[in-house]
Amino acid sequence: MEENDDTVYCDIQMPVAQGRELLDLINKLRESKAYPSLDTVFKHMQYELSTSIDIVENPPSWGSRGPTHH
Repeated sequence: MEENDDTVYCDIQMPVAQGRELLDLINKLRESKAYPSLDTVFKHMQYELSTSIDIVENPPSWGSRGPTHH
């Protein structure tokens, strides 16, 4: 990271129900167009939340921890 980098990073964990509620709020904020300078941020948040919720609700088979055979 450069010394003059003013990028803010945020990693938040929450239950799926809260994730859905936050996604709904982000959708409404983006649709309202009330915060045009945040549209790209909202778009990224929608993607991250949707992807995370989908992984929890539909776990990929490659990520399952089945029995290991040595």
